[in-house]
This record gives sequence, C-alpha cells and structure tokens, in this order.
Amino acid sequence: TGDDGMCQNIEDHECKCRQGYSCVDSACLYCTKLPECAEGEELVKLGNFDFIFKCKPCEMGTYSNVKNGWCRNWTDCENSGFLTIKQGNSTHNAVC
Repeated sequence: TGDDGMCQNIEDHECKCRQGYSCVDSACLYCTKLPECAEGEELVKLGNFDFIFKCKPCEMGTYSNVKNGWCRNWTDCENSGFLTIKQGNSTHNAVC
C-alpha cells in the first residue's frame, strides 16, 4: 500500500520500505521510489539525514553486469596465476 506513503504506524520508526523503495530520511517516516540503475552503474545514497538516491557509473576496475546491481572488482587474473584474455569494462568482468 501507499507509493510514497507514510508508514502504517507513525510511532513505528523502524518501518521498512517495500522492494524498490527506500527511506528518504533517517527517521524513515516516508519511502521514495529508487531510480533504476542500468548495467555499468550502481545506486548511491547521498546525505546523512535526508537522503537522495542516484545512479553512478562503476569506477575503473569495477563492473556491474545486471540492472540495479552493485559494482564489483574485476577478477585479478595475474594475481591468480592466469593471463588476462580480455580486459574488464563497466559492464563485464575481466576474462582470464
């Protein structure tokens, strides 16, 4: 129920938002719809008391190959005793 709605019970500050939504403030009185992040991006939360959510590109050396995923480090082929066949990019892991 309730899209940007308030929690069912105002006293319930531990109210959790449904999937795809997140608290907009530290007290978590309201929920907001999270942006859809594409492959090669990850969701970041800005602010300590009032939150803003946005998608940011994966940093060099990391990738995200799914929508709404987190950026993960490329596999370090050389460190594992393998050769790098293909360098990683923002949407694909390195191939050893």
